Amino acid sequence: MIYRQNFTFYQKKTGQSLFALLCSLLLLVAFFPITAYAELKAEPVLQVAFPTDRLETQDGKGFVMAERTRPMIVNFWATWCAPCVHELPDLAQASALLSTGSSDKQIDVVLISVDRKGAAHAQDFLDERGITGLISAYNPTSDWPRALGLRGLPSTYLISADQQEIYLVSGPAAWSEADVLSQVKRLITNR
Repeated sequence: MIYRQNFTFYQKKTGQSLFALLCSLLLLVAFFPITAYAELKAEPVLQVAFPTDRLETQDGKGFVMAERTRPMIVNFWATWCAPCVHELPDLAQASALLSTGSSDKQIDVVLISVDRKGAAHAQDFLDERGITGLISAYNPTSDWPRALGLRGLPSTYLISADQQEIYLVSGPAAWSEADVLSQVKRLITNR
């Protein structure tokens, strides 16, 4: 009874509900790891069978994992996923930094959207935020994440050129940080 009276007093005095307060705290917790940790928590993947179907891309060429010959960062994301959206600018910046130099030293950054609204919705979302310079692929049926057994978004694979070294990063990361980029290069390019 006393708790209820105190809470009612709090609501009247501040004009906030407990729900709004909890939502604010959840958002703070959701974004804290992105800004706080520059070290990548990449777990080696011993066996993975990437789907062989072709995904639609923004350039119309399509994306098939088996056809890729360069190291890749493959990020699964959605427009409704706040941590995904928060790390998109970092991934775009990482793409710009990793695509310089000779062709054999470049790392491709691939975004795979799992938005049910499809390619046009996801691409418009990226365009509105100025996210360019990476490969955008679309999997609105979420077949790939299901086949790979992913448990949440964002989920990111680091894949060597020969696709023998594969690591999974579950959750957001500070992709444009120098330490993270060095770790990515060390893991999938041996440099």
